[in-house]
Amino acid sequence: MKNIYLFLVFLGLSTSAWAQEVVFDTNYYAPPPVRRRVLTADPEDRRAKGHIGRTSGDRKADYLELHRLKETQTWYLSSEGGFRTDLSTLTNSFDGLVRSTNQTKFAWSILTGYTFHNAWAIETGYTHAPVHLNITITNDPSPFVFNYQNSGFGIPVRLKRRIGLGKNAANGTGFWLTAGAWLIPNGDGQTEELKFSGYSTYAHSHRIDTLHLNVITGTEKRISGAAELGVDYATRLSSTLELGFYVRKYWGLGNALRSDLTYTVNTTSQQQSAITANGTGWGFGISLRYIYGKQYEVKSP
Repeated sequence: MKNIYLFLVFLGLSTSAWAQEVVFDTNYYAPPPVRRRVLTADPEDRRAKGHIGRTSGDRKADYLELHRLKETQTWYLSSEGGFRTDLSTLTNSFDGLVRSTNQTKFAWSILTGYTFHNAWAIETGYTHAPVHLNITITNDPSPFVFNYQNSGFGIPVRLKRRIGLGKNAANGTGFWLTAGAWLIPNGDGQTEELKFSGYSTYAHSHRIDTLHLNVITGTEKRISGAAELGVDYATRLSSTLELGFYVRKYWGLGNALRSDLTYTVNTTSQQQSAITANGTGWGFGISLRYIYGKQYEVKSP
């Protein structure tokens, strides 16, 4: 009897164990949620591709996304082309025998730049804008004209600040105040010498004077510089192209070219003069910029 009772107790415990429900927590093994794609193509670039194959809803979504983003940083490459004037300084004209005229020549640049919040910009690169020196010697029937220039290479660094009514535009469109400085390697210091001889007679006497003019011109060996101040106007043509116009004033810092003149009458009376050119002048032209990088941030509501 005792054995039968123990058997029944054991059977009851086993049946209770079999009847328990086993529950597995599957939340831990659930696959991760599908993430929404947050990196999209440039909304300006999508708008520039036109309306072909796009619904009005797509265009409206692009418009809303574009106005939800704020352009904070851009990186660009720029090419400039225009004209630059050079002003030379003459200390003594020898009563009109010698003069120096201003020169206007073509100049170009290849630059790279960076803008911050479309309010500040900095750029640098390579510029080909030679400094010129002109010598014109009076002669009948036509004068003698000699033009000289330095190596033409320049390395500018330019800082820009957007000003005026356009400074609140969503992109770089508007007026920019610019200021900068240049390094100008002039050349190897080679010189060229010119010699002129002539005679001068007097109407009421038989006196004849012998005249000699000696001119030595060369570039400076040392590196000179220049400072500039100007105004740019830029307008965005597309999401990657920008057209600009500029006017700048240059001040030379150190001579780039120098000409020393000696004028002698009858080998006894001697006068000295000098012509110098340091790059002082004006520049104006156009620029085309390719924007190869942008960074946006979401506008605050």
